[in-house]
Amino acid sequence: MTETWAKWLDTWGLAIVVVAVALSFLFGVPYAYTLIGFAVWGFFGHLVTLDDNEPGGFGNPEESRPVWRGSLKELGVKFLILTGLAVAVVVFPILQELGAR
Repeated sequence: MTETWAKWLDTWGLAIVVVAVALSFLFGVPYAYTLIGFAVWGFFGHLVTLDDNEPGGFGNPEESRPVWRGSLKELGVKFLILTGLAVAVVVFPILQELGAR
């Protein structure tokens, strides 16, 4: 399981870096805005499909409470990451310039 998680993290981490650099190079979008965009996408995507993991839902037909609690914890972590990125950009305005032209 650890190798699968590491491969997933490597693949998506590399994809996010490539997109951030490409957006910065082509359009002058700061890196922080790209990261916040991905965080918003992940958080709201999870929020919209949260009911699928509810006991008896599409993603949890066996009505497992640990699956539901795990989904809520994952949503909480995504919220903390999104909030942390937004606060970092507000507290450290220099982050708004990194990667911008």
